[in-house]
Amino acid sequence: MNLADIKKLSDLARIDMSNEEMEGIAKNFDSILAYVGQVEEASKLIDKESEVKDSQNYKLHNIMREDVATNNRGEYTDKILEDAPDTLDGFIKVKQIL
Repeated sequence: MNLADIKKLSDLARIDMSNEEMEGIAKNFDSILAYVGQVEEASKLIDKESEVKDSQNYKLHNIMREDVATNNRGEYTDKILEDAPDTLDGFIKVKQIL
């Protein structure tokens, strides 16, 4: 990668870079890309292994509970209103936002 490409990328990312920094990036760019390639390969292998494992040995499904109320309506209302700093007609009074 040449300095013009690095300058273009830094401008797109709105990152101010000195010429020394761009030269350092240019020197290390091939090793950075090689490392990214290794990470991509490893993630592909993990994905392939999990696909085989999941499809052959497991049945995947979501385990969800029914969406039902677990407390009685108004059960905690009085306790919450007691702890609130200011109330009005059974509601917690808050400062006006706008």
